Amino acid sequence: MKFICYREFDDPEEPIHPGIIIGSKVLPLARVLTVSEAIHPQNLTIPDDVFELIGLLPVFAKIVKALSVTKILDQIWQEVGVTLAPPVPRPNRIFGIGRNYADHAKEMGNEAPIDEPIVFLKASSSVIASGNQIVIPSWAERVDFEGELAVVIGLAGKDIPREDAMKHVAGYTLFNDVTERNMQTRDIARSQPWFRSKSIDTFGPLGPALITADEIKDPSKLTLRTEVNGELRQEASVGDLVHPIDELISFLSRYFALEPGDVIATGTPAGIGPLKEGDVVTVSVPEIGQLTNPVAAEM
Repeated sequence: MKFICYREFDDPEEPIHPGIIIGSKVLPLARVLTVSEAIHPQNLTIPDDVFELIGLLPVFAKIVKALSVTKILDQIWQEVGVTLAPPVPRPNRIFGIGRNYADHAKEMGNEAPIDEPIVFLKASSSVIASGNQIVIPSWAERVDFEGELAVVIGLAGKDIPREDAMKHVAGYTLFNDVTERNMQTRDIARSQPWFRSKSIDTFGPLGPALITADEIKDPSKLTLRTEVNGELRQEASVGDLVHPIDELISFLSRYFALEPGDVIATGTPAGIGPLKEGDVVTVSVPEIGQLTNPVAAEM
């Protein structure tokens, strides 16, 4: 199931609604309940809390699979002007994983962290949707793109065994871990965290959709690509992660009780580079879609 959040019109003051995409059309999640009353639990409703909803996505995915595609398409809402929001509009937490591709660690002059992952936090306020502008602050020196696969937690857990880790995944989406590189370099030299350079407003493109875990049986077989102005800059298999997804979930849960709506940005491969005003950056995985954002300078 391809889960999205959207606004009915291109107005940031409009409320955000949950939905699914079938083909190129949007079906409000409320319609799923309307057309599936005979097969879903009668007390099933769409929670107002997006994190509770993310925890229920496996249930909705089963309902969608049980419905005939024709029946759903007959109920499609075709309102023009639907505008995507991030599939997790304001994540509980964004866990970034540093240097999780050996080739990226090498290009940055570092060794890949073999013993345990490098973990940093990124502010939820940095998150924007596909189509929104990445805004370069007037004081910024070098702003880099970092295309990544993101894992969204759906089932809460603490001290999760690695063999059970994937049961806690709601689904997968795309992330661009935009970074003010010179600021990060200075902070590292001062033994300070990476949070500031990673958390600037608009530096967290997320989307376009969340593909539920039942649709992606083996994420290690996914291929991640990043293009800038149509030119390929990054390409790697998710199978090349130094610390795979199940290990990351188990590792993080030792220290933090994971909750629905937590996002794990799994790391970026080699090929990162600077962005400038007028650029368009696209992170893509064929099974998920394209996360595309234009780049603008701060006015």
